[in-house]
Amino acid sequence: MVSTLIVRPAAPGDLSDMVDLLVQLGYPARREALGGVLDALLGDARYAVLVAEHPGDGVVAMIALSSRPVLRLQGWLGTIEELVVKRGMRDRGIGDRMVQHAKGLATDRGWIRLETAVSRMRESSRRGFLLSRGFAADECVTYHWGMLEGRQQAQAPSVRLPRSEMV
Repeated sequence: MVSTLIVRPAAPGDLSDMVDLLVQLGYPARREALGGVLDALLGDARYAVLVAEHPGDGVVAMIALSSRPVLRLQGWLGTIEELVVKRGMRDRGIGDRMVQHAKGLATDRGWIRLETAVSRMRESSRRGFLLSRGFAADECVTYHWGMLEGRQQAQAPSVRLPRSEMV
């Protein structure tokens, strides 16, 4: 267990560390695109991006959370979008601390549920990391439409449709 870990909100100065962490997760992170997305997340209360710092090691972990209202739950749903601990720092309780912070944030914000989607192929899934921390596995399948992936979009769209036209 790492006792001198400091968990704090991410800042624009953490961008290089965040790029490195996302690459360790297997994602092709581009600094410019990630910077634009990070700016949008930091400026919106529906999101939280936290990093963990360890003296002498710098940023060693990151967790990103999003939230949205969901009709079927009749409240707000929180989602852990990314959770990564730096290679060489894993199995020291850092991931556990990040999940505990996420649970506390979910409670403070009054979310009805906190969930995440994790590939069954990931080591953390095979080890039962989230199951051992009180999460339950659903029998859901995640579908995604990837036609938009890879397009350059660093800023959120500024056009809003009138509510009557939204689906």
